[in-house]
Amino acid sequence: MTTRHSPLGLSLDSAETIARRMPFIWWQFWQPTVSGRAEMAKMVIEKQMAFVETCFAMQVEAFKLMAAPGWAATPAGHAKAAEDMVQAAIAPSARRAKANALRLRRR
Repeated sequence: MTTRHSPLGLSLDSAETIARRMPFIWWQFWQPTVSGRAEMAKMVIEKQMAFVETCFAMQVEAFKLMAAPGWAATPAGHAKAAEDMVQAAIAPSARRAKANALRLRRR
């Protein structure tokens, strides 16, 4: 993994995305439109895809650990393995949250 994502960055980008989408979601509740329904469906599908990508990325990291038998020899190996698993878990959501925050900022 080359890009490192921080849990704080994910939290801030997610909060911004939610804050910017809430008025849209409430407006769609009262005045639904076809384009609004498409955007709402996209929001749901996007979260499902992030979950699937997270599961797959964590499996890849687990297989990498099994393929490298020397990782457990030192505490540094344990720390690196844990960090790689965390990065695999948050990377798909962090990428989407950052992209959504940037896109919604331009509106």
